[in-house]
Amino acid sequence: MHFHFVVNPAAGRQQALPLVEAITKALEAGGAKATRYVTTAAGDGAEHVRTLAADACDRLVVVGGDGTLREVVNARALPLPWPVGIVPMGTANIVGREVRMPLDQRAPRMAAGLLASEPWTVDVIQLTRADGTLERAVANAGVGLDAEIVRAVSEVRDGGSGGYKRWIRPIIDSFSSFRFPKLRVTVDDHITYAAGAVIVQNARNYGGVFELSPDARLDSGSLDVMIIRARTNRALFGILFSAWTKRAPRNKDVKFVRGQRVSLRSSKQAPVQADGDPAGWTDVDLELLPGGLTLLRAP
Repeated sequence: MHFHFVVNPAAGRQQALPLVEAITKALEAGGAKATRYVTTAAGDGAEHVRTLAADACDRLVVVGGDGTLREVVNARALPLPWPVGIVPMGTANIVGREVRMPLDQRAPRMAAGLLASEPWTVDVIQLTRADGTLERAVANAGVGLDAEIVRAVSEVRDGGSGGYKRWIRPIIDSFSSFRFPKLRVTVDDHITYAAGAVIVQNARNYGGVFELSPDARLDSGSLDVMIIRARTNRALFGILFSAWTKRAPRNKDVKFVRGQRVSLRSSKQAPVQADGDPAGWTDVDLELLPGGLTLLRAP
């Protein structure tokens, strides 16, 4: 078995390279082969994966967070030639949690997880911007305050690294300055809802600490659309608390809808986020690509 690692060296507070070296030794001790490519800038990982031969490895492993994974997933046409594994070293690690990889960054456990992992076919979200630009997300996409927070946080990241402590100031600033757009959300072309914000889920976890829709799954075959009808910060804090306590569906200010396609239109230009990275501005259309990606899921 040949594992090829695409490593974001800034991940894990710049501990990604030492960890990969230790994982490589553990994999080789288990009879596997391991090679690696270390990215040098944003977009470099995608360029590497774009030119990687289909027979270059048996397993492609992303070392970083959800944003690094998203870069790889957008590198070339789906399906990718290899199952994709994850060594989660981001802040939220949503997909890493979904594939059951250890978050404690212990090399022996991570190597064992990769060796024992099995291919798992999952769905992907495709976003189409107003100018026709296409991109993909794995875990979620959103329009509104969460996307504004993502945009603000991205501006204070250093070389791709984040961390919850560094999020505090941009989050506070976003809450104080954000003005809610009037969104029109159309699901599957026939039901339209009014909203102040929208989160479209493919994974159950959100932000590493919240659970929004309990029915969301990467392989569910549907998008779980959280329509936030509230347009005040006070109401949003209530929604966050209910999500933290896993009771978001009971909150009167939200509505959950399932579907295959979601059209988002706004009264004024509003930011869009995809897997925790800025993804342009409204208007935007989202569509589920069933079985578009194969991940490696640990036992």
